[in-house]
Amino acid sequence: MTTQTQVKQTTMPSLIRGIDLFAAILLILAASPVLVLKFLYRKCRYGSAIEHVYIYGLGNKKVTLYQFSGEGICCQWPQLINLFKGHISILGTEKQFILTSLDDDTLKSIEPLQAYSHQLSAIKPGLISFKQMHLQMGLSFENQDKTIIHAHKSSLSYLLAIARTGLIWLLSTKHVNQNIDTIKLFDIKLSNLSMTEMLALIIENAQRHAKRQSDNGHSNTTENNNLMAQYAFINADGMNISTQNSQYRHCLQTRCDRVFADGSGIRIASICKGVAQKDNLNGTDMFPRLCEQAANAGLSIFLLGADKGVAATAAQKMQLRYPDLNIAGTHHGFIDDPVLESNVIEQINNSGASILLVSMGNPKQELWLTKHKHQLNVGVGIGVGGLFDFYAEKVKRAPLWVRQMGMEWLCRLSQEPKRMWKRYILGNPQFLYRVFKEIQLEKAQGLNYLNQNGGSELDLSQQLAMKGARLTNAESSNLSAIHRCTRQRVQGKIGTVMKRGFDLVAASIILLILLPFLLLTGVIIRMESSGAVMFSQQRVGKNNAPFTMWKFRSMYQDADQRLAKLQAENEMQGGVLFKMKRDPRITRIGKIIRKASIDELPQLWNVILGDMSLVGPRPALLSEVKLYSMQDRKRLAVKPGITCIWQVSGRSDIPFAQQVELDVDYIYQQSLLTDIWILIKTIPAVLLAKGSY
Repeated sequence: MTTQTQVKQTTMPSLIRGIDLFAAILLILAASPVLVLKFLYRKCRYGSAIEHVYIYGLGNKKVTLYQFSGEGICCQWPQLINLFKGHISILGTEKQFILTSLDDDTLKSIEPLQAYSHQLSAIKPGLISFKQMHLQMGLSFENQDKTIIHAHKSSLSYLLAIARTGLIWLLSTKHVNQNIDTIKLFDIKLSNLSMTEMLALIIENAQRHAKRQSDNGHSNTTENNNLMAQYAFINADGMNISTQNSQYRHCLQTRCDRVFADGSGIRIASICKGVAQKDNLNGTDMFPRLCEQAANAGLSIFLLGADKGVAATAAQKMQLRYPDLNIAGTHHGFIDDPVLESNVIEQINNSGASILLVSMGNPKQELWLTKHKHQLNVGVGIGVGGLFDFYAEKVKRAPLWVRQMGMEWLCRLSQEPKRMWKRYILGNPQFLYRVFKEIQLEKAQGLNYLNQNGGSELDLSQQLAMKGARLTNAESSNLSAIHRCTRQRVQGKIGTVMKRGFDLVAASIILLILLPFLLLTGVIIRMESSGAVMFSQQRVGKNNAPFTMWKFRSMYQDADQRLAKLQAENEMQGGVLFKMKRDPRITRIGKIIRKASIDELPQLWNVILGDMSLVGPRPALLSEVKLYSMQDRKRLAVKPGITCIWQVSGRSDIPFAQQVELDVDYIYQQSLLTDIWILIKTIPAVLLAKGSY
């Protein structure tokens, strides 16, 4: 007998599939002109318009994703066909690429790359995922599993989840620098760390203090008080306060070891200046993760702040969650009386705590830590705002779906409108106005710098300020932008012409000089084994365009047929390339010419024809490119080369993933001088034959 639950479980995937199908039809119809033109263009330019990549689908089955050949915008639009066929969903789990050449029977017998729960295993990979959204909103530390499962519980949940992920994708910027170490706002330096990096920093300082205490016999003296690290979180309201409170501002600028950016307001301000936070760092998200890591490391935490009993309640609830957690002590935050304050400091020092969390609200908590820094015998002191209220369940926190959209402040406003209306209704516009003024000032300073230095290069902070200013006042900087773009295009064209000219001249000269040696090599190859002296093979060139690459034959004639039997013995990490140190397919003369890279010399002809360059990423096989991830495909942006940066840095000893990183790094830094330097370094690399097999 079919139960109601079974009917619901059957109905939900059908409804979600209906939504995907309807959306796929609409999107394909809307994009059809672009798809047709793109198909014809790619077909004419590359010969093949569509290429395939492989991912894990439902039941760990191999799914073939379609995309346009080459690189550029709209290349992944053919995946709408996969959506129409039901291979993927609009919103689903993160795509897991298959990087090994496996048949369908083998795929069924192995575990997927990600250890999915039973519920997650019933959800298809998605065109978009919550992981992508979390990265854009600075929530990379949040697990997407529960959210994606909840989104697939009903068709309404699914539609709402698609709506908010789509909205965030449309509104978020993709052209900001997230790798900058420090974000400067209102002359306050914000450390740009991920949640993982911040927690590691806190634990490291706490462990250093614990070791120091152990070495001193658990003494509570404060003669080394200057070793305490003070950290602070600051949001838009804190920034507003810092403009009015000089003590607080001085504390953040000089006394705090690190200041971390908290909230969507700071994120918006950073993006306007051309940079982005790695994560939205705040005490509320940090607290449970810090407690877990402190419990694992055997570190103790003291909670100071909030109303009477609130810190103790938060501590009890967190200890239930992490039984090994050591809460060294708690105390409320109303300690204005000097005697009580002195007693509390003594209690903290006697507790042996390595981490002190102070919840008094800013700026009071930061000023209190600064004032008593010389008296506190702890490793780390952090001002954490009102987080004790959240974990004591005195105040309800906004659900994750609200935080995903950066709208947590609306929930706080609805909970405490009388107390919060000035902070948010008046404070947020005031903060954004101050940001706008700062951007305008930095832009003016940048233009003045240019005028004084005759167009010299700006330092990074000035460049970022100018970039942010262009977002708000594009008209006044259009001329500068046009000149810069023109200069970069001209430099790019000159560099391309110089590289091609160098390749043509150098390859021709080398080929003429080595011609007698090449003829002798061919005779020796023919004497050892029958068959053609030269070996030709289809390889992938620039923008995924195939070409015929030439080499001296170093293997027996049936090498390709024997490859299938040897796949299990592949020694190259990553599963994309095939390499064996003792490959039985290689002839005796083949071992010598491979060791000395003589087999690659006929590729000088490919350089002369323009299919290859002297320096560039090594040309890949068509079968290897099918296994490439999106990151790997970046190496197809330039012509392949006879030698490359990883060839002179270890050759086949370098794992494939690192080879890709080195190739991509070369693409961004390539120049004629770089090519000459790599060619010079190739000589000792060939003579020593390190990593060659």
